Amino acid sequence: MVAKVEDWDAAGLQYSVEDGVAWLRLNRPHKRNAMDHYPAGAGPEGMGLRDALLAAIHEVSEDSAVKAAVITGNGTVFSSGADITQPGGPFEIPEDRRRPAPNVARDDGILYGWARLMDAIWRSETPFIAAVNGMAAGGGCQLALACDLTIASEDAAFWEIFVRRNLPLEGGGAWILPRLVGLARAKEIALFGEPLPAQKAADWGLINKCVPADQLEDAAREWALKLANLGAPAGGPKMGPDDGSAPDLSPRVGHIKSQLNLSLESTMYQTFREEATLLALMAGPPPH
Repeated sequence: MVAKVEDWDAAGLQYSVEDGVAWLRLNRPHKRNAMDHYPAGAGPEGMGLRDALLAAIHEVSEDSAVKAAVITGNGTVFSSGADITQPGGPFEIPEDRRRPAPNVARDDGILYGWARLMDAIWRSETPFIAAVNGMAAGGGCQLALACDLTIASEDAAFWEIFVRRNLPLEGGGAWILPRLVGLARAKEIALFGEPLPAQKAADWGLINKCVPADQLEDAAREWALKLANLGAPAGGPKMGPDDGSAPDLSPRVGHIKSQLNLSLESTMYQTFREEATLLALMAGPPPH
């Protein structure tokens, strides 16, 4: 696909690539970076922020020049989740294809639901970093937790607000939360529906680390560039091209990301088979 950066910008997503790192900036600060969607978004033909974000995630995954990606928010909030004020209501499924209630809600959730964001990031072989600059609530919380590495500002918090809205956990939360922090703490987060401060989230292992607000973007950039430019050890047997050039390790970063993600859905033996398959894809001659 060809990145439609101007369309995404109109829908509320700023997209740029610098030094092999894609930056995806949620840019609806007047709406606390709430994510709207077709057909009521501000982009072409009703494209909303959620739609632009899905397209940009696909672009990151497909563009071989992009070695890592950072998702962050403009303003004081990372994302407040769904834009529940958008005209036309919450459903994206076309009106002429809707079955009677309550089927329409389930149909829309399966075909157009929030879990697509987590799935797109999870299945991508490009590493994603969430730079959480403020409150990450609802779908915004799941977006951050779907990323491979999560760095948060001291001002940030993670809010599984769904129970307070009389909703089930959405966006893959029921799957990812217990895998990150265990069942007991997942229940504490989800059943009480209270914001979890960033430092506590780091202490619990929900995220990787918490940094001062003025260091957040630099910390995310440092990690993204490190992933994009990962090099071989200085010593030991030489591996890679015989011409002396440094091997591009970004495909291997993606492979290892996939191995770890798939391990949560696989048997031990399946992980053994996956590593053998990936080992066979090693480029260049054996160590010498």
